[in-house]
Amino acid sequence: MHAIVKNRLLLVSYLLTILYALHYGIPLYVSSSYLHTYWSAGNVSLIYMIGSFAALYGSMSVSKYMRRLHTYRFTMSLVAAEIVATIAFGLFQNPYLLAFLFITHFLLQTLIYVCLNVFIESFSKHAETGSIRGIFLTLLNIGILISPVLAGAILSVASFSTVYIVSACMLIPFVILIHHYFLHIEEPAYDRINMLQALKVAWKDKNIRAALMAEFMAQCFYAVMIIYSPMYLVTIGINLPVYLTAILPFALIPLVVLPYELGYLADTKLGEKELLIGGLLILALTTFLCVLIDVPSVSLWLIVLLSSRIGAAFVETMAFAYYFKKVGPEDASLTALFSNTMSFATIAVGAIGLALAPFLVERPQLMFIVLGCALLWSVSYVLPMKDTR
Repeated sequence: MHAIVKNRLLLVSYLLTILYALHYGIPLYVSSSYLHTYWSAGNVSLIYMIGSFAALYGSMSVSKYMRRLHTYRFTMSLVAAEIVATIAFGLFQNPYLLAFLFITHFLLQTLIYVCLNVFIESFSKHAETGSIRGIFLTLLNIGILISPVLAGAILSVASFSTVYIVSACMLIPFVILIHHYFLHIEEPAYDRINMLQALKVAWKDKNIRAALMAEFMAQCFYAVMIIYSPMYLVTIGINLPVYLTAILPFALIPLVVLPYELGYLADTKLGEKELLIGGLLILALTTFLCVLIDVPSVSLWLIVLLSSRIGAAFVETMAFAYYFKKVGPEDASLTALFSNTMSFATIAVGAIGLALAPFLVERPQLMFIVLGCALLWSVSYVLPMKDTR
């Protein structure tokens, strides 16, 4: 831990992580409801799918632009474009323009996240990967924990547009810090991004495959919660401001409290395998509970969603720590593949949501049934993995 504190550029990267998390998190649980005011649930799923495809396509070219522009200039360009896109998304009211701006926003956020991962990996030491990634996830989740409170407070006194303007403002100090500290950083030796080849490489290695599958399932869980849980809770009588301010901030606490400790355990005492399996089983159980509960009890939903985030913290932290013990910062394709698991997950969840759209009107909990079954199935991919301890 002492070595981490002495690493100034790593500490700056952590501060960037908090700012990114606030920008990402403030509109995170609002966007599906905002889009739903203009589009049907099926079309909202389709918009998320297209955004995810755009993010995947962009990520395949990311190393080329990093080499050509330098990571500093490339990141600065992305952040400037993201500020404009986010503000525009909040201000315009044409449904088709909103869909285009959301897709652009989704793409830019993903690419910025890839750059942030490159910064973190560049300033990391292999022996402390679990602790470093644990801190990274803790800070990321602190921002996401605070964000719903801010979004709920904004929506109680203002409109959706204010949410996106505040979100964009979080990137202003982000730009200042990058310009001040990262202008002359040494570039890693990037490989060309080949997502298909990276997937083939990852799939042939049972250990990398296990970590990738676990992360994919964690992101599927988040995608369902981001897109469908706000709409589902509204149907049973819990409105969006209540969800954002009275349930979500408390439910997200495990994602802040647990990652560093879990990363430390993975580095020093326990292996990742048992914790991954335990986390997936907790996620599956709590997801099935979402199917059974159809009453607007804030306390009951708080308990269920908080328990689910305990499982998510186990899965995400162990997947991060294990994967980046196997993959270095110069492996741009494998890094991009892992960073894009949210895009893959959103495509999968969106496709299922689109297919189930005629049934979701009367039975929105169907998405939780599918997710719970998929989480149980994913345990079979983790069982063959070899622990690092």
